[in-house]
Amino acid sequence: MLTACVFLVGTGEWVMVGLLPELAADLKQPIPAVGGLVTGYALVVTVAGPVVTVAMLRLPRRRALMALLVVFAAGNAGAALAGGVGALAVARMVTALTHSTAFATALVIAVSAAPAAHRGRAISVVAAGWNLATVLGTPLGTWVGGRYGWRTTFWGIAALSVLVLVAVAVLVRPVEPSQRPAPRAEVRALLGRGTARVLAVTVLAQAGLFTLYTYISPLLGDVSGFDADAVTLLLAAFGAGALLGNVLGGRLADRDPERALRATLLVLAAVLASFALSSHARWTAALTVLVLGLVSAALIPLLQERALAAAPGAPTLITAVTASAFNLGTAGGSALGGQALGSGSGLGGGGGGGMGLDDLAWLGGLVVAAAAVLAFKRPGTRSNP
Repeated sequence: MLTACVFLVGTGEWVMVGLLPELAADLKQPIPAVGGLVTGYALVVTVAGPVVTVAMLRLPRRRALMALLVVFAAGNAGAALAGGVGALAVARMVTALTHSTAFATALVIAVSAAPAAHRGRAISVVAAGWNLATVLGTPLGTWVGGRYGWRTTFWGIAALSVLVLVAVAVLVRPVEPSQRPAPRAEVRALLGRGTARVLAVTVLAQAGLFTLYTYISPLLGDVSGFDADAVTLLLAAFGAGALLGNVLGGRLADRDPERALRATLLVLAAVLASFALSSHARWTAALTVLVLGLVSAALIPLLQERALAAAPGAPTLITAVTASAFNLGTAGGSALGGQALGSGSGLGGGGGGGMGLDDLAWLGGLVVAAAAVLAFKRPGTRSNP
């Protein structure tokens, strides 16, 4: 049920990308205007997530999760009823308010119910909801929107949210802490060098990935030579690799998370950089997409585990802040990739006033390499007098 909660939240965020053409046509707006809803959602998640989490810390975790599901369902119902871009934007912002806190609450409930030696696996099980949202939820929501209208997609997400809400009420019985969390104490628990290091690594790693991944569809089409149907299959392969990587990352987090994090960052930087060359042949491009999905997803439970270890006194808040860090990295990487392309002049992998699509692989690899360098710095170390 906790994985289902995360699956719905992830689908609610990413399905907008697939629905942009239908939304633009129905609302009679250019695609860039409607696309601003995607950016706005990510920004609200980044800024409001920790604030909402602090405000709900005193609530029992199960009750908090149920309240968030109610708001999430209402936000998606409001999106389905929206008569224009303004109303749709308001509904999406309401939905975005639940994003980080719902994920954080679900994750902390799972970790508290698992043995300490299996914390990484518990994280990977819940985080698998993000991967399922990419592989299953977003394509299904896009298909429903194309066949029955975009409003049907949002009605469907709202209805599923109500079903999951009922299931959580019946089935989820979390282990509540003996003392209610104190918001000030949790905020103070975040103010360590180890926490700042994990969050910085998270932002850089995600930014490096999305410098390339934001433009992976045109890269596979224009540089690798795949048609639209083949690109869809390759993105599904990325998602399949991500599911495997999520399981792998959870197991690594239970063994030696610090060493595994450093090694995974180095491998991700190498895989991204290699795409600059492998993207020019179809079979190597396809293989790289699969490996990229596996390695990038393995990072999620590793980073979440390191974040929880850095701030054990603030498990819910640090998880929400980490989710905001992921969204900040996504927005930053997308912006960096777009800026590097120079207003699209580098499309097709050559010439013009910007980088080519294949050059984004080098750029993304360099950003992840910076994250790896930061990860090799030991947290909170001080020289002896």
